[in-house]
Amino acid sequence: MSLVEHAPLAAADERLRAFLEQSLALWQVTGTVQLAAAPVVAEIRAGSGASVWVERAGDDTPFRWFVRWRREGDAPGGVREVRPRACSSLVGLLAAVRDGLGVERGSALRVAPAPEPVLS
Repeated sequence: MSLVEHAPLAAADERLRAFLEQSLALWQVTGTVQLAAAPVVAEIRAGSGASVWVERAGDDTPFRWFVRWRREGDAPGGVREVRPRACSSLVGLLAAVRDGLGVERGSALRVAPAPEPVLS
């Protein structure tokens, strides 16, 4: 693949890293998101000692990303480091990153129409 063909992927990867930084802030997780050696497109180092790696999946898979992680106290080469979680969507990617960082999901937001006013 030429440099020109890589440009859209590089831009998408940069946007993904920015999105992950914003997600850490929203989840109130202290940490950094940075570029790492290929195939990793984002490496997250949390203040808690957890590490998460987001890898772009190859063209021969039905997934977009693979997420690996190691929490504080886990030995290198643990199950989630050796067997990554496959993610086909951004929602799945965020769920895997949350799992890797040990972030609680929180309450689901419910949107409903306002009740009909009572006329007397």
